[in-house]
Amino acid sequence: MNTSKQPQRQQPPETESNISDLMPYIKAAKGKFPSKEELFAEVNRDRDNRKKVIKTVQYTAVLVFCALGVWTVNPAISTDTYSTRYAENAQYTLHDGSKVHLNSNTTLVTKLRLRSREIMLDKGEAAFTVKHELRPFMVAVNNSTVLDIGTVFNISKWQQSFVTTVLEGEVELQTGEQKNRLTAGQSIHVTDQAAGAPYLAEMEMVTAWYSGKILFNKTPLKDAIASIQRYRKAPIKLDPRVEELLITGIYDISKVEQLLDSMDTMFPVIVTRANDGEINIQKMHS
Repeated sequence: MNTSKQPQRQQPPETESNISDLMPYIKAAKGKFPSKEELFAEVNRDRDNRKKVIKTVQYTAVLVFCALGVWTVNPAISTDTYSTRYAENAQYTLHDGSKVHLNSNTTLVTKLRLRSREIMLDKGEAAFTVKHELRPFMVAVNNSTVLDIGTVFNISKWQQSFVTTVLEGEVELQTGEQKNRLTAGQSIHVTDQAAGAPYLAEMEMVTAWYSGKILFNKTPLKDAIASIQRYRKAPIKLDPRVEELLITGIYDISKVEQLLDSMDTMFPVIVTRANDGEINIQKMHS
């Protein structure tokens, strides 16, 4: 019977020696490489940072989208209505710093928008001194638009027509597809069909109302009566046979009633007044 023991396997002596030799390097490496806990913490931090970046991008995208939407819609920041009564004029400073001077019996609505400044002249006459800024300044009258280009300008409106006069700078008038550029000293007459050609303005006549005057210079009586009508509520009826008679003179707006009463001393007409204030000017029979 073989009772001999199997020889036991022994580690080569050089193995222990090799490990002991590597220990200084292993200890040194521990300080240079992160532990498992540190690796998991770093992964979590990276994940949280990515989430924050994604949220920031999402929020920024939403803000940009909303801003673009607001810019496209061009919302109104403020809306105001200004008006004057008969034989009254008034001056106002708008929210953007522009100034407007209203003649008698005038109504206009202003809309200060994000990207534009819009005015609608409903009736009457107004002078605009525009403050320069990036937002365009536009006045809508009937079916036309007057665009300011660094300007002081006057608009006088009747029912189906109006006259724009430039005192300083320029305006661009658009009526349908038609565009006209006006410079200082020019006027243009616009009807509901089209705009006429620009012409040299009679500046004293245009601006007389600023100081409470009404001025005529060989003005046809039909045009003079239309101007006088602005300062009284009751209508003035004019015989078509005397519409082309010419009138010249400077008169106080506050005294238009006296002017109407004196028409029979200037022209071959008869002036009659009704109880409701209506005035009838008829050609005198020869």
